[in-house]
Amino acid sequence: MRKAAGSWLTWTLPILTIGALLVAWQVATASGSISPTQFPTMTDTMEALAREVRTGRIWPAVGATMLGWAIGMVITIVLGLLVGTALAFSAFAQRSAAPVIEIFKAIPAIAILPIVILLAGSTLPMKVFLIFFAAFWPFVIQVIYGVRSMDPIVLDTARALGVRGVRRFLTVSIPSASPYLVTGMRIASAQALILSIVAELVGGAPGIGRNILLAQNTGVEAYPTMYAYIIVAGVLGVLLTGAFFLMEKKVMHWHESQRNIRDSNKAGAA
Repeated sequence: MRKAAGSWLTWTLPILTIGALLVAWQVATASGSISPTQFPTMTDTMEALAREVRTGRIWPAVGATMLGWAIGMVITIVLGLLVGTALAFSAFAQRSAAPVIEIFKAIPAIAILPIVILLAGSTLPMKVFLIFFAAFWPFVIQVIYGVRSMDPIVLDTARALGVRGVRRFLTVSIPSASPYLVTGMRIASAQALILSIVAELVGGAPGIGRNILLAQNTGVEAYPTMYAYIIVAGVLGVLLTGAFFLMEKKVMHWHESQRNIRDSNKAGAA
């Protein structure tokens, strides 16, 4: 009984919360508490969203944003794994690279946007570079921590069995560091989506961000469309975060952290 009630609440409460927020939005704007020239009504925004979906204008924008996100994430993960693992196995290299990582991690990606636009223009490579620049540093730090947290007994056993090079990287280092890697991917994913939209909004590259900017520049009558694309950006962020949580649950089902979560859920449902 308690398990069924808990499952019902898990799915129902978020839906009720979203519904309450939408109703509050409609009441606040329709009553005149908030000027419609600043914030359109919920119904107007949803109508604009439905119109963008119906006419098909939304899909090229979503596709362009997700293409930049996907390419940037692939480059970030591949280079992050290689660089982070190499630094983790060399204390001298890690000490040498630490100041560089900290300096570049502290630089907001938006600060170098004018330089990147000057060199690459309002193009996909510009967007991918900004995504990589923002997402790489936190991810590589997670990789270093993950590999360095590896059980020394596991590492010694791998060496004794002659497991070296690429084989050790794929069968020992990656599985041992996987909790840190999944967390790093989740952080990098959020950074990548933010920078993809910012590059479109400020740099003019095709995608959701540019459609938001175009709607804003069109005038007050296009504000519902602008907010509709903002909602789409938020929904994409939620979907990507949820996808990484599901991936962590499926891929890491063997790990102690996931077993503890399952045991805790069973205890709470009992």
